[in-house]
Amino acid sequence: MLKELMRYWSAIVLGVALLASPVHTIYAQESGSDQASLLLDKYQRQQERIERIRANQDTVSTIEQAAISHRLLERHLHAFETINQLSQYLIEQNALGLADKQVLAEVEQIINQNNQDLVSGIEKQQKQFNEDYAKEEADSIKAFQLYIEHLSSADLIYSAMVQQIINQQALGFDVESEKQYTVDHLYTRAESFSGMVGLVGKKREELGKLIKITPDDQSLKDQLAVVTEQLAVAGVSFKLTVDLLTQLGFDASFYQQTLLKLGGQITTDVLDVNILSGIAKRWVDRLTEYFVEHGGEWIFKLILLVAIYYLFRSLSRLVRKLMTKSLDSSKLNLSSLMKDMIISSVARIVIIIGILFALAQVGISLAPILAGLGVAGFIIGFALQDTLGNFAAGLMILIYRPYDVGDMVEVGGGVFGKVKSMNLVSTTILTIDNQTLVIPNSKIWGDVIKNVTAQKLRRVDLVFGIGYSDDIEKTEAVLKELLDKHPMVLPEPEPMVKLHVLNESSVDFIVRPWVKTDDYWDVYWDITREVKMRFDNDGISIPFPQRDVHFYPATAEAAQIEK
Repeated sequence: MLKELMRYWSAIVLGVALLASPVHTIYAQESGSDQASLLLDKYQRQQERIERIRANQDTVSTIEQAAISHRLLERHLHAFETINQLSQYLIEQNALGLADKQVLAEVEQIINQNNQDLVSGIEKQQKQFNEDYAKEEADSIKAFQLYIEHLSSADLIYSAMVQQIINQQALGFDVESEKQYTVDHLYTRAESFSGMVGLVGKKREELGKLIKITPDDQSLKDQLAVVTEQLAVAGVSFKLTVDLLTQLGFDASFYQQTLLKLGGQITTDVLDVNILSGIAKRWVDRLTEYFVEHGGEWIFKLILLVAIYYLFRSLSRLVRKLMTKSLDSSKLNLSSLMKDMIISSVARIVIIIGILFALAQVGISLAPILAGLGVAGFIIGFALQDTLGNFAAGLMILIYRPYDVGDMVEVGGGVFGKVKSMNLVSTTILTIDNQTLVIPNSKIWGDVIKNVTAQKLRRVDLVFGIGYSDDIEKTEAVLKELLDKHPMVLPEPEPMVKLHVLNESSVDFIVRPWVKTDDYWDVYWDITREVKMRFDNDGISIPFPQRDVHFYPATAEAAQIEK
């Protein structure tokens, strides 16, 4: 048994030597025949020493056998280095037409024998692995160690076989049978690795689920670690197998796609045009196949989805109309802003229900969507704190109704105008000079709100000043007469005309008529104009600030002082 293993190791080491970079001849320039003969003689002497050691290997102790085996392996390595030098030298000579035919025949015989040893070795090695692996528990550490050793050994043997085929082709030897045998076995190996990628992936998922159920089960964690490492180790051998197939001229683009699934780095081989085109073609074929099998079903689901959406959209419009009529005829004292918000909210809720119903009908689970919306709502709420503050302020404005659409208000620290529209985030104000201002609701609710048009009646506050020399009673009579004659001034509450302040240069009267809110500015401007005209006609003065400047002549004493 030990002799057979050493023979297989000989074939493996030969493969290692053949894979090494070409070694130029170490001898000085000689004729092709002499150089080849020297290398061939050297190899034969090395083989004789190896056979002598094999013949006496059984006569030493067990401990010595381990040392002899190691030494025998080194001998094989030296011998295979020699045959590799010879092969490389003959390839160079053969390219120049100077190779010795007799030496070529001997080398061909040696390589053929090595090929037989490699084929026999890979079959025996596979059989031995199957027997040893069956004795171990699946997914155990020991079984994993056997698997690593098996892959390592098989990688060396297959690499040696491929390199020998390449050397035989370069030397012009017939390699069709060896090449076909190697391609068939490498193809089967690649198929096995492809299946392992999916099989181990599923096993990892199953173990992951079991670990979630029983997180304290260390055996499950150990199994997961073993299968994960098994996939990684298999991926290395898988990559080597694909490379070897490519070297033999086999189209391995399909397996390159599987290698991508393992998460390995994208090499220049993967970026080859043929490989990329193969990946693209496979995707197209899968999509075509899927569409042929499920296209009709998806078309029906899409039509159903669109139909349900438009049905609920029409229903939303109907609900909006019904809600508008209901709130308009309701006795509830709701503001226009509150009505708009209720109507819009109900209409949008109908649309959302329709979308969720449509998704459920086409087979989409709503639980993950609703859970995702909850998480997204939390994140958005945290990120939009200021906006949520405006939202809360908008709700308070709608509930307490400090103003309504169309009201003249002064808000936000001095913004004056008519309320044009409002939503839960902001209020739009149209100023008197026709500017549109959008104010966040938080700024409005957090400041004084002055609603000018909230009441139906409004008092006009006017102040008129007369001179100290004018008749006070006459002035009062003129002002009351003007108020009584104006059609927009209301008799109730009664207008007020009172002497108010004795200023520095005027005697001020306050004039306070009551008017309808819509007539405020008309009355203000009319009364102001009529008072000026009437005071002028009746000789009542309207004082304005004046300054008297007095000049005094300088006396002789003052002039003398200045000098």
